[in-house]
Amino acid sequence: MWWKIIITVATLVALQHILRILYIMGFHKQVYRHYPGPCRIVPGIDSGAENIALLSNGLALITSGINPVHMGFILDEKILAHRGTLFLFDFNHPENSAIELKFTGKAFDLSRFSPHGISAYEDHKSGAVTIFAVNHRSDVEVVEVFQFEQKTLTLNHRKSITDPLMRSVNDVVAVSPETFYLTNDGHATSFIGRNLETFLQLTKGNVCYYDGNELRVVVDKGFGDNGITASPDYKFVYVAQPFNMRVNVFERNTDSSLKLVQEVYLGTSPDDIFVEPGNGNLWIGCQPTLHTLLDHLKDVSVISPSQVIHVKWEDSSRLTHTYSVSEVFQDPGDFLTASTIATYHQKTKGLLIGTTTDNMAYCRVDAF
Repeated sequence: MWWKIIITVATLVALQHILRILYIMGFHKQVYRHYPGPCRIVPGIDSGAENIALLSNGLALITSGINPVHMGFILDEKILAHRGTLFLFDFNHPENSAIELKFTGKAFDLSRFSPHGISAYEDHKSGAVTIFAVNHRSDVEVVEVFQFEQKTLTLNHRKSITDPLMRSVNDVVAVSPETFYLTNDGHATSFIGRNLETFLQLTKGNVCYYDGNELRVVVDKGFGDNGITASPDYKFVYVAQPFNMRVNVFERNTDSSLKLVQEVYLGTSPDDIFVEPGNGNLWIGCQPTLHTLLDHLKDVSVISPSQVIHVKWEDSSRLTHTYSVSEVFQDPGDFLTASTIATYHQKTKGLLIGTTTDNMAYCRVDAF
């Protein structure tokens, strides 16, 4: 009698778990085509535009050539052959191609650069621009710190920051020229270990804070913590959780620890987040069907849909308030495959949409 009850309960729990995974993977979704205005592919990038940092003057720095093998993916040989670098796009001249930036610094080895997340901190008094970029180096996870020289379009390498707490760093957001938050999207780095974490939905991710000297965990037990960014006044931190289909909103405490104050449910899998200056609205690159993303990573000829979601705060003076969610862009993947980030430039009403391993699109936002 009891063993039948135990088997029945265990079967129902396992079935519920499997159905949840199938739901997250998006097998049930139908993807349509929806653009906010005219869109085109930006020439110059064909090895991914995974993340974008926008400066106040309209210059956008873009990471390209990520090798996410540590996340448990099976990768196409073409992805493994991509060369890691950073590109520049000028919103003031959107008709131009993206251009590759130059690097200086004896301690920096460009051949071991596999950039993922990126963040820029601007000192408006001195004009200094500090760039933080996640680097999946073959031997260790690193946050590279550069000084960006806008006149020469050069990134001068300042230092490499690493720590045992950096297990599988996904993204970074700077809150000063020396301090930042980062996300670990998991703990295991082996193929089997990472896939077990994902299948069993183990909460092995976290958010860490670097105070200029050391790294410490400020949010533990996250599930696939992905893109991270901050509000314009740095009072709030936003973390994308693609497997939970939501963005978590944290309030910063005086000691830079984080307190969860709101969950924004999207109904789709968010990757990276851009915060619009002034009003703090969110522009989010999303993966509507994760199962096709996995297929695309195994074979780049397989397309995967792209999607951009906009979160508008009803009261911009209080960012933990009521909000509305709108879809800005959606494509089945034949135009733009596997979107990750959407960066909006207010002055030109331009939208730059990056992808995991492919190209980058520019759209004029007329309506959505």
